[in-house]
Amino acid sequence: MCGINGILFFNDQFSDRPVTYFENEIRKMNDEIAHRGPDGDGTFISYPVILGHRRLSIIDLSKEADQPMFNDDKSVVLVYNGELYNYKELIPDLKSKGHTFRTHSDSEVIIHSYEEYGFDCVNRFNGMWAFAIYDIKKKILFASRDRFGVKPFYYYSDPGQFVFSSEIKAILKIKKINQANHGKVFDYLAYGYKTNNGDTFFQDIHELKPAHNIVIKFDKIDKPEFSRYWNFKETDHPEYNDKLIQEKITDLIYDSVKLRYRSDVPVSILLSGGLDSGIIAKVTDELISDHQLRNDKVTTFTAVFPGFMYDESAIVKEVLSGLKNIDPVSLSPTGDNLTNEINKFIYGMGEPVFSTSSFAHYMLMKEISNYGVKVVLNGQGSDEAWCGYGRYFIGYFLLDILQSQPQNFVSQLTAISDKMKFSRKFIFSQIFKAIIPRRYGSYLRAKYNENIIDCLSIDYIKNNYAYFKNPVYSKLSRSNLKGYMRYNIQYQGFNQILHYEDHSSMQSSIEMRSPFIDYRLMELAFTLPDNLKIDNGITKKVLREIFKDKLPASVTGNHLKIGFMTPFDDWMNQSGMKNFNMEILNSDSFRQRKIFNTEKVKNIFQNKQKYPKFPYWRILNLELWSQIYGIDNL
Repeated sequence: MCGINGILFFNDQFSDRPVTYFENEIRKMNDEIAHRGPDGDGTFISYPVILGHRRLSIIDLSKEADQPMFNDDKSVVLVYNGELYNYKELIPDLKSKGHTFRTHSDSEVIIHSYEEYGFDCVNRFNGMWAFAIYDIKKKILFASRDRFGVKPFYYYSDPGQFVFSSEIKAILKIKKINQANHGKVFDYLAYGYKTNNGDTFFQDIHELKPAHNIVIKFDKIDKPEFSRYWNFKETDHPEYNDKLIQEKITDLIYDSVKLRYRSDVPVSILLSGGLDSGIIAKVTDELISDHQLRNDKVTTFTAVFPGFMYDESAIVKEVLSGLKNIDPVSLSPTGDNLTNEINKFIYGMGEPVFSTSSFAHYMLMKEISNYGVKVVLNGQGSDEAWCGYGRYFIGYFLLDILQSQPQNFVSQLTAISDKMKFSRKFIFSQIFKAIIPRRYGSYLRAKYNENIIDCLSIDYIKNNYAYFKNPVYSKLSRSNLKGYMRYNIQYQGFNQILHYEDHSSMQSSIEMRSPFIDYRLMELAFTLPDNLKIDNGITKKVLREIFKDKLPASVTGNHLKIGFMTPFDDWMNQSGMKNFNMEILNSDSFRQRKIFNTEKVKNIFQNKQKYPKFPYWRILNLELWSQIYGIDNL
């Protein structure tokens, strides 16, 4: 896990500059993302291409595995951020074709795979990555981002240059950009969304979309070539029986967890009271007992908040009671010095984040880093592929039931209400939301539930309302659930989570690995019938059945999904934070904002009891982000 930077100069721009100029430019970028790679710092300078790399040593800790890395004849150079979990399986094939290896790193596997298979090499990879390869002989830059966008790849492009990095703030070190993308800001303020459309919150800075490659040929520099190399298959589910389905899922889960223990440094687990991280801990415990991992013990880290209504300490204790190869550590992030940390957090994220859970995650990573940890497994991706968040999925599920099995509609609705504790009014509101265009549903929520729309400038709303794109799938297809889930993973909600998890963990030089984001598991989930994922009020149904005898009933039988909850609201109500909030709202920069009515916003902050669902965090996050990054067009 690392950080990458690069600059490509076109049209002989700056060709007369001394080498020291290019060294200074790439050094500024490398220094800005030093937290992503405290173990190594490398550059490649060969005008018109400049590459930089910061290394967090995880696999092959030797100096030979440092980057930028070259092939045998130094005609290909690589900078790479990520992990290929199946790199060992790829080596025999490459060796049989004549490739020799100087290291034991996955980085070298990427280089030889590119030499052998060209741009198609990425289809052989199982992992998370953002990399750039400069083919010196062919004068081609080839960059790629993993299937789900776990690892970031940001870029700026104009007729004279192409600049890329793992983080936006490194690009800002050499390009003065202080204007926001108004559409992106509107989606965030009004709806809380950070869509995965290739734009960022900064005007003129973009991100390479997940599952996409970019190729820049120096004889066609005005035409970068973008291409998608992977997508979910539009196929019906195979005719498995229940036993075969469970065996297939089980095999893939165990293999995915095992692959993610490939590391030359210790690997830990982020354990909550939920099903997903509990599965990872249980699988880990069994793999150790079966001598399939070289670890004798694995440490789990759990955030506990004594006295908080959503504290999961008791459930986590039940999970751990059945795991003999686990060393548990409990951490209690607090709101102490919150006002000192929040600016560092917002600067580190690069873009506004959608909830306060992101800040709590950031504080948790800071505490875990004090234990010298470099790699942590988590349960991310399971909810999105196996229907974990019932409140977001039930409308689409019931819409499908209404069209395909109308005789079961009432019983399914009743079961959802009983198990998930949702009122029928709420359930019908979710069905209505599934029927109407998503943009319009989001607008109604923003106006009548969160009360944010009335605070925004009328012209601002008119100019940016159409920026958010509705999902494209037929509401009469009886596949609304699958359509929405694909949309959520590839375009909307999942991107928000992956962004904050990458940035908050890498601020503390920690690599996050997510077994459930293994593309084989994701693909399998979308070939199976919906009733294996959600049925009669039971979410992630098949996962619960597989692990019902391996995890406590308090985990497998808990159908109330609440996500990562922390006492952040309590922290925000502390006197110091209240004063901090009012300083923000009374600041000259806030009072001069043109996109919303600042007096209305201040009034709402002073009457929180009347507006319990107002997006207070989004207002504060956006304002602090604007101040920290010097945004001048809001």
